[in-house]
Amino acid sequence: MRLRPLDPAEVSAGRLAVEALAVALLCVLALWPFRLYGFDAVDEGTQLAQIERAAAGERPYLDFETGYTPGYFAFEGWLLRAGDGGIAVMRTFGVALQGVVVGTLFAVVRAWVGGRTAAAVALLYVAFFLPASLRTGAPFNVPYPGWLAALAALGTQVMVARQAARRIRRRRLLLLACGAMAGLAFSVKPNSGLLVLAGVALALAATWSPKRRSDLLVAAGLRGVAVLATVVLLAPGFSPGYAAALLVPVMLAAARSRPSFEDGDAAMGQLGAVAAGFATTVLPWLIPLWGELGGARVLREVLLLDGGVVDAYLLPLDWPAWPAVVLAAGAATAHVARGRPRLLPAIAGVTLLLMAVAAIPTGARPAAENVLLWLGPILVVVGLADRAALDRSPRERAALVFLAIYSLQLFPRPDFIHVAMGGPPLALAAALLWRRHERRWRCAAGVGERERRWLPRAALLLASVLALGRAAPASVPRALEPVVELDLGARAPVVALARHADGSAWMADILEAIDRYSDPGDAIFAFPDVAGLGFLAGRRQPFHHLYFVPGRPDRDGERRTVERLRAVAPRLVLVCPPHVDAFSEAPRYFARLGAELERAYAPATEAGGCVLRVRREADGPP
Repeated sequence: MRLRPLDPAEVSAGRLAVEALAVALLCVLALWPFRLYGFDAVDEGTQLAQIERAAAGERPYLDFETGYTPGYFAFEGWLLRAGDGGIAVMRTFGVALQGVVVGTLFAVVRAWVGGRTAAAVALLYVAFFLPASLRTGAPFNVPYPGWLAALAALGTQVMVARQAARRIRRRRLLLLACGAMAGLAFSVKPNSGLLVLAGVALALAATWSPKRRSDLLVAAGLRGVAVLATVVLLAPGFSPGYAAALLVPVMLAAARSRPSFEDGDAAMGQLGAVAAGFATTVLPWLIPLWGELGGARVLREVLLLDGGVVDAYLLPLDWPAWPAVVLAAGAATAHVARGRPRLLPAIAGVTLLLMAVAAIPTGARPAAENVLLWLGPILVVVGLADRAALDRSPRERAALVFLAIYSLQLFPRPDFIHVAMGGPPLALAAALLWRRHERRWRCAAGVGERERRWLPRAALLLASVLALGRAAPASVPRALEPVVELDLGARAPVVALARHADGSAWMADILEAIDRYSDPGDAIFAFPDVAGLGFLAGRRQPFHHLYFVPGRPDRDGERRTVERLRAVAPRLVLVCPPHVDAFSEAPRYFARLGAELERAYAPATEAGGCVLRVRREADGPP
């Protein structure tokens, strides 16, 4: 797909490819020092334990509980086997995947907006969406399916924006590709795939003809369903914060999706092409799974429509003070753009200063993550509010409408990792809005050639400073300070700074104790969130549930877990204090399971608050 450049100096396809490849390689080089840094026993460990079982031939949903679809386990299982059961190959792929995402993002922004803006977007994306912690490691090392879905979402957003701009000939093939990309996302993470599909459909609605009554009816139905489905989705945790961050953008996206192309394509033909692409990638695995599980279990366990996920993982989303400041500045910006445009840089500077002051009580990192959380909603609202600009740029409208829908993946956990996995579509939308307002300011202010060059350079300089400030606290010590290998076994040849190695010593102690009291291949049970230690130790975990969030499993699931525990009778169980807030109430909620563990297993050793217990009827410690 050829991207037509819109900046004054056009770039050839060959040069664009070379620049994008160079940016991707630079991204890989920046992330490489953290490729084998640290280990997350909770999220990463649980994913690895499930992937290992799938790689051994066990089936998701049937043999173990999961929220992810079979395509994810098929691919990650292949990577695990390629690494001989270790994590090195999987982590190398994770770094390479981020390089592909950043290179693709740079190429699109380079072609549509300009080179300096593309460089700024790439720098900010790597620094703010792919950070590393010297204590715990890097989130991009965790094999979340959301990283794969993020690349599919970015590709789909680009294609639907191209479709809206009507700058390609074989538009039906592009729609097939959009549906296929949504299907690929669904095959690794169901909610992401459905949101990609819905984002495509709503973005296409504005490209239909208002002269066809059928198109108007279909568009009205889509717009109404989008708003109603969002209300139903948010209802269990509805709050002013969620309304402002997710519902308002969707309502505005629906309002801006009225058919407006006089010679637009037929609605049903476009939707049929998207549906065909989606079905081609999804039905080959969904039909057999439906036959094994049945329709009710598919809806409940694959599509997660029973509400259990919301009950178990819901986080509040409060409306902090600084977004109100930014919105006020945005309103002032829109006013000044028509009257006194030369004040825009001053307004931007004051806004940044106020945001910096707001960050003082909480610290720079939490403030930065909060900014990223609210950046998407603000972009959508500001971008879609200007109807005249959208009429002139259907591509921007399509990108923003898609972002409004895809951002719903933040519910019910609007935490940093979900913000980061929605980062690529957000970054592209931000670049398009920057182009709109930067050009509007230049035209309205009547700036000369010198100012035309100064503004992009100043923006790139500011982006570089912000990126350096975000990345340097982790990258500089990683490059200069000594590191040590963490004794976590052959499956995880990971390292950490010498001054942080003690933070992982408890895992090494537990693994040593597991080796002392059991043999490779023995079964082990971990509660509530450390199945990753069983993976590192090479022990079987033949239980349907590998993690225990209050409500997942429910009371019936807890009963079946106790029955399975008695049937398997593992030699060892590992009981740890919850490491993540989502598991904090697990010991109280699963009191029956806890009582069974205490009754049947005697304490053997303790490290980091974790107690390794040995079955009482077995030969245990003195």
